Amino acid sequence: MNVKKFGKVVLSLAFISVLASCDDDIVNYPTNADSSVVTVAGDDNGDVTNNEYSDIYKNTASSGSPSASTLDNILYKMASEQYLKDDFAVSNEDFAERYQKQMLTTAKGGSYSTDNLFDEYRYALSLINSGYTIKTSSGATDLASIKAAAHAPQLINPDLKGATQDDKWHEVFTLDYNDYIDRYYKPSIYRQYLTAHYIYNQSYSSIGNTSARDVTVVKITDRTDKPGEAIKLIRAWVDEFITSDSYDLHNLARLWKGVDVSTEEQAWLDSHSISNLSSKIDEEVDKIVNNFSGPDTDWSAVTPKTSYVADGTLESSYTGSYTYPVEHGYELARRSLEVSDIITEGTFLNTASVGDVPTALKNSIFSSNISTDEASIADGSKKDVTHIINHGTADDPDYVRYITPTISASDSSDIVNKIVTYDSSSKSYFIVQLNSIVTTSRIAQNDSDSAEVKASKRKLAIDAAYEMSSTDSNKKSAIVWYLTNNTISYSDPDFYNYIKTNYPDAIDD
Repeated sequence: MNVKKFGKVVLSLAFISVLASCDDDIVNYPTNADSSVVTVAGDDNGDVTNNEYSDIYKNTASSGSPSASTLDNILYKMASEQYLKDDFAVSNEDFAERYQKQMLTTAKGGSYSTDNLFDEYRYALSLINSGYTIKTSSGATDLASIKAAAHAPQLINPDLKGATQDDKWHEVFTLDYNDYIDRYYKPSIYRQYLTAHYIYNQSYSSIGNTSARDVTVVKITDRTDKPGEAIKLIRAWVDEFITSDSYDLHNLARLWKGVDVSTEEQAWLDSHSISNLSSKIDEEVDKIVNNFSGPDTDWSAVTPKTSYVADGTLESSYTGSYTYPVEHGYELARRSLEVSDIITEGTFLNTASVGDVPTALKNSIFSSNISTDEASIADGSKKDVTHIINHGTADDPDYVRYITPTISASDSSDIVNKIVTYDSSSKSYFIVQLNSIVTTSRIAQNDSDSAEVKASKRKLAIDAAYEMSSTDSNKKSAIVWYLTNNTISYSDPDFYNYIKTNYPDAIDD
């Protein structure tokens, strides 16, 4: 492969060198130390903190490794100006998918939530405090406008209802985060793609060895007070929906939680006498109050049962140790259930955990036995560790593949026994839908492949390489390669020593 020279990177590190000591040692700040980093109109209460350049200088000095930041900047420059071009260019769609997924994960994480309601203004304010410029859609940057434009505190359901991830993202974030996205996410994501570029072009064979799998996993944990309800739901759902357009495992998860179901879905649950996790909350609250009939109860008319010997633990859990009324505890319990996520999905390497699936099931997910001949598995002429259901026609098949349990059930004709794994240690049932697999043969680059097949293999390999790029060993190998195969001028001794210590193979004495 021809090596493109990046050209000399002249490092102006005088600023960093001044700040490379402890905070207390900083004596000579730059002249703008007392100046504000950002000017935010309407900040009369001092909501924006750490807003002077001296705060940034202190953080830089105490971060421990300004040379690491310099290296990050060099790698980002290589990625954006040279390597991520042409066939390896990062599309706007791929970039948006990456940062939107991470921002949605942050929103679901709870750091900016109160009582499970995500507060966009709190989130935006934290970014402003970190020196990023956040605006309204009309370009206003004053706090009053930002607060008014931010989405009202809302519950972030794991299964947001947007048609696409972009739609889901806009259901949560209404402000303009372009400065934050460009300055924080873009360098980070591009550096990860740069490592993926190295893996794809310099270590292609290692991609197939990861046995990367794109999966969707649902975990249904049985009720401790009513054992058997989980498998009752699973069996009814599989019998009725597994071969229909409603086979989506997210639907099964939602039915088990029961807090975000339609009138028709609730009627279906009632017709099968299924008592799910939402029912559990209702039953527990019903033990505490009279005449409980659901969320529309007139709580002002509710009084404690006189004939019921109160369960102190139960009452305490729904009243915050008697600090708020039961109706608020009921709402909090339902919110907590709604934000809980019993679906795990994405691309995983064989070295990573897949949610908390048991070991035997994980081994099956990454089994080298999984055939790429889906048609033969579907018609039964071949066997592996999967069960395939065709949702299309014989002429136009739509195969949906599931990992089979490791213990064979007595009734092998029962479809539940073919796709549901029970873990006795957690009293949980798992269904694993296998969306795509990476094997050496499946991504083999053949000149005879059609353009469509080549594009499919390329995307499969790049997606796997992107996941691989998060490991320390791959990042280090990639950095050494890029430093070695580009002309770098180490004009700062501290940076040179940092590279020599951490990436000695990149230094030719």
